[in-house]
Amino acid sequence: MKTKEQLKREINALRQNICWLHGDDLLKGIAEPSYGIPSGYDSELQKQYPFHGLFVDLGCLAAPSDQTKGQIVNVCPTCKKEALNYLETDEN
Repeated sequence: MKTKEQLKREINALRQNICWLHGDDLLKGIAEPSYGIPSGYDSELQKQYPFHGLFVDLGCLAAPSDQTKGQIVNVCPTCKKEALNYLETDEN
C-alpha cells in the first residue's frame, strides 16, 4: 500500500506532467487495449513501469466501439525502454 507521501509525490508529478519515477516529461502515445483479468505478469510490469505505454489494461469492461483500436496514454520514454528490456529479459 502506498504511503500518503508517495501519493502526494505522484500527484505533484502528474500535475507537472512528469514521470514520478524518472522525472521525464510524459508524452502522449497510443497503446493497444488489453481486456480481461490481468495476469500477475502484466500487473508487475505496470507496478514497475507505470507509464510504459505498451498496452493499457481495460480489465473486464468492454470499451466503446470507437476506442477498440487504441487508447491515448501518457508515456515516459525511460519507463517504455525499461519495460521493453524487462519483457525481453523475461522471454529469455
